[in-house]
Amino acid sequence: MNQEEPKRLLWYRIKLLALIAVFLSPFIGGWLALYVFDIKPSSGNYGMLVAPVKKLDWPLLETVDGQRHEGGFGRKWTFLLFSGESCDQQCRSNLFYMRQIRTLLGRDTMRLQNVLISARPLSEKTKIYLQDFPNLKVVENYQDTNLYRQFYLEGHGEVGEAPRMYLVDPEQNLMMHYPAENEQDRVLEDIKKLMKLSQIG
Repeated sequence: MNQEEPKRLLWYRIKLLALIAVFLSPFIGGWLALYVFDIKPSSGNYGMLVAPVKKLDWPLLETVDGQRHEGGFGRKWTFLLFSGESCDQQCRSNLFYMRQIRTLLGRDTMRLQNVLISARPLSEKTKIYLQDFPNLKVVENYQDTNLYRQFYLEGHGEVGEAPRMYLVDPEQNLMMHYPAENEQDRVLEDIKKLMKLSQIG
């Protein structure tokens, strides 16, 4: 064996190791990001996903117009807002946003419905305000904790404490929620994306 042979073998091994390193670097980088630096990939949604989704066990609910709903509000996407002691300014603003989002869905408007559940009787001021929301389903003075418990999400306070918005799919799964103070345009983007991807409801 001449003196050049060992050098040539060493050079081949270096190139082979370099190729292996290039091939494995995405996997190593992903492993380090996930398990060492705890960097989680973005879901691409503005809303916070409920993982795993919660299958809701709806009680019998009666809206203020006398309609009775058993097993939920039908096979539609449902935007739900809980009001605690009163529907304050933020609560009313979110009801307005919910109405606007539904309208801006265009041909998919009828696939989404908005629901307000209040733990207390509605004030006269709120009743007057809601006259501009003919398509809103309203349940007032509902205090059964079994329903509220199903919407409780750890780290986000008691249900109704702040007017968070919850999204329920047509199969009656709680799947996403939004903070009380939110960006309407980004919520609309989420809903449009869901309507495009889903054929149910």
